Amino acid sequence: MTDNEYAALGLQAPASRIDPPGAPRDVASLIDRAAANCSDNEALDDGHQSLTFKQLADAVSAAALLLHSAGIRGGDRIAASLGNEANLIIAFFAAMRLGAVWVGINKILPADDKRFILDHSGTKLLLTDTSLRDQIESLRKDISALDVVWYLDASNDDGGWAHALATLPAVDAPKPEIDPFAPAAIMYTSGTTGVPKGVVHSQHNMVVVPAGEFAHGILQPDARRGSCLPLTITNVMIIGPISAYLSCKPFLFAPSPKIDLLVDWFHEKRVESIALVPTIVYDLLQSDRDLPENLWLGCGGAPLPHVMREAFFNRHGFHIMTSYGLTEAPTVVAHPMDEVAPEGASGRALPHLEITIRDDEGRILPNGEVGEVCFGPVSTGPWAHVYTPPLGYWRDGEKTAALLRGGVVHSGDHGSLDDNGWLSIADRSSELILRGGSNVYPAEIERILHSHDGVADCAIVGKPDMRMGMLTVACIQRADLNHDVTMLQDELRALCAEKLVRYKMPDEWRFMDELPRNAMGKVIKPRLREIVVGTD
Repeated sequence: MTDNEYAALGLQAPASRIDPPGAPRDVASLIDRAAANCSDNEALDDGHQSLTFKQLADAVSAAALLLHSAGIRGGDRIAASLGNEANLIIAFFAAMRLGAVWVGINKILPADDKRFILDHSGTKLLLTDTSLRDQIESLRKDISALDVVWYLDASNDDGGWAHALATLPAVDAPKPEIDPFAPAAIMYTSGTTGVPKGVVHSQHNMVVVPAGEFAHGILQPDARRGSCLPLTITNVMIIGPISAYLSCKPFLFAPSPKIDLLVDWFHEKRVESIALVPTIVYDLLQSDRDLPENLWLGCGGAPLPHVMREAFFNRHGFHIMTSYGLTEAPTVVAHPMDEVAPEGASGRALPHLEITIRDDEGRILPNGEVGEVCFGPVSTGPWAHVYTPPLGYWRDGEKTAALLRGGVVHSGDHGSLDDNGWLSIADRSSELILRGGSNVYPAEIERILHSHDGVADCAIVGKPDMRMGMLTVACIQRADLNHDVTMLQDELRALCAEKLVRYKMPDEWRFMDELPRNAMGKVIKPRLREIVVGTD
């Protein structure tokens, strides 16, 4: 692609084009590479079927031929709104093989969100199932580019997906030349900060993250990987099957995020690596089930309170690894490596990345000062300039320019670095509460509230106030619904008074049975603000 072609899509061409050391240059070649090296090894298990790498390669080839026959070519957008099943992975790698652009859409998103994503991305073909038929058919008329919808669990006259995968000759599948640096996936942000933005990544970027982590010993390449999180979230696709197939290891779908089923699956399938979200970690802590000794657990999607990290170690005898990442990275930016992060810290920069903290003018701040977290490729060593930033936001050149200004990725998060390189996140810039002219960072208060045994989860939001500009509202989900609210509020007030300066103390308290969450279990703060303001 030329610079003008990137610009026409609201994107910026990568500043460098260097293949990752010792790894494939694209996602498209991963399955054939694995099939050539370990054809009879287990590749994929979704609880209903198990495929070897040879069988997976044949399925991907057949799917690519089927998509090609439907008119899909390089650069066309293919969307999938499916549950965690083998077809989702087969379709993803078939799309990569054709040089198409992948758009994952979580099944639980409301119809308006699906309509926005399908229309904004210009999706040409949608893969879904009959549980969404009524919803999809009701919005098709509003999406001009959507030519084809296949319901993969329907009869053969509805796309014929299963029949095609069983009968189409793999040898006839097209293999166009792949540009690793062209748009390959549009990853829509979770919408916790307003209208979702379509972050665009290349196949190169999706390979660099796991390749760099394997090369530097951060993740074990030989682990049996699995997931209970939706793979329509493309970050989960990267840390799941892309990472697994990079080292010719199987990827396994969990049957459910319910704790008993999940722990049984850990043992039965010999799962050795999985990423969870804080809500599942919390549920694990409430369970009396023992975990396998060789299990590596990571946690992302939202901050994991230090008190939960300590409780997990005390209960299971090993540390759950936290990290800092975002859709724009993609996935992880900072990780504790093989150390235990200090309280409040997320990790250190991955070895192929450099993190800087900057002020509003883009100047680098000294260690210890809070500013915007920015990152880019390292400039020395074997991984110098290998990482390429996101290509930008789909069809939004203005937001792309803001994201990539100064040659680094601007995360929109506030944080600081200490003298040893540990990154601590203060908060999302969009969540900053300006109270009486002072900055209040919700994450600071939330960390303190999480240390109380009576708090299952919490979120701090601001609400408008004539005098102060904004007031700070603490929304609390109780660990025990029988816990007296008045007593708990008094205890939390006292805890905050002990730990915080006066202007950071919550002005109001709200106790809720459940906090509103997205598919990753992250609290949806805009919805929480609506609830807080609407109940006044």
